[in-house]
Amino acid sequence: MSLTEELTRRHTLLRKGLAEAGAAALVATRESTVTYLTGYTTSTWSNFSRPIIAVLTENELLMIVAETETDAVAERVPGAIVRDYVELRTVPAGMYLPDGLVQFGPAAGEALLAALKELGAEGTIAVDGYRAAFPPIAQVTDLAPGLDERCVDASELVWRTRLNKSEWEVERLVHAADVLGSALEALKPQLEPGLTERQIHQRFASAAFDAGAHALGYVNVVAGVERGLFGAPTHREWERGDVLYVDGGVLVDGYWADFCRMYTVGTPLPEQSAGYRRALTGLREAIASVTATTTASDLCKTIGAATDLDPSDVGFGRFGHGLGLYMPEPPSIHLDDTTLLSENTVVCVEPAVLHNGSNYVVEEEYYFTDGAPRLLSPQVPDDLIAV
Repeated sequence: MSLTEELTRRHTLLRKGLAEAGAAALVATRESTVTYLTGYTTSTWSNFSRPIIAVLTENELLMIVAETETDAVAERVPGAIVRDYVELRTVPAGMYLPDGLVQFGPAAGEALLAALKELGAEGTIAVDGYRAAFPPIAQVTDLAPGLDERCVDASELVWRTRLNKSEWEVERLVHAADVLGSALEALKPQLEPGLTERQIHQRFASAAFDAGAHALGYVNVVAGVERGLFGAPTHREWERGDVLYVDGGVLVDGYWADFCRMYTVGTPLPEQSAGYRRALTGLREAIASVTATTTASDLCKTIGAATDLDPSDVGFGRFGHGLGLYMPEPPSIHLDDTTLLSENTVVCVEPAVLHNGSNYVVEEEYYFTDGAPRLLSPQVPDDLIAV
């Protein structure tokens, strides 16, 4: 299947949902949804001054980008109409744009209003992440005079569609997982006691790009798992007796891979192996329990019973999450998430345990369809990796 065919599949599903909702268009301004609609990836997402907007109507796909990006979009997004903005405008009083006296946002809002008129999109406009408090999503519809009163939230439609992964998407997720697996294999012989977290992070980053990553995602390096596992790497050194945690995240063609490895200098201590295997038991029992009716909540209950923990007892607050063009995606492996896993969902199953004051995590990526979990990532080791 080509990208054009895959986009046609997505657009058909979304257009059906728009018609059922009585909406004339879908407007998207956040990275993963724009990429889902268009297949387009760009480093412009790190430049918050220039909005990127995708508009899907009954018959057309349109993108609004800065003038300097129109050539790239026209070349890489099959069949899309491309419209641009270029002018910096003075930010008027009452327009909540905090970053300077002149900005690109007002011109982007005007371009959106003109595009909807050009497409004949009258009536209701469905907006992905409309009025979202968190995570941050550009509310460009606020910058289009008179449009706000026509808008409704499209998030449920978007996620209902995105949760159902196609084989085309699964192929990309497998490729991304292969890249991350290769990077972690290349990192292992480079590890030695005395390296700082920053030095280890640098070696992982180099290995990831050598393996074929297009971008680094969410990467944590923690030397000594008696403390929390989030935060930027520091000058703390990895010492004998400490467990090293490397949680790798890479992107390939916009699709994520996300799984971790844990290391010791020499043979792990018995209590360290016990903590790791406690998490591993939760993972194995969870996957063995999957049927065609298993929900994310069911998986959480199985992991909790196997590890004798509630997800709120550990810092992550859940035992895994969805994965695709974003990390994390729904569903959450949590007691309150009743999402059915057999409907072509991709999930990082990630039991985390607090064992004798230390954090231990294992993680594998699975594609769930018809009650049959398919492993997408390399299988986790049976014990901590001895270096």
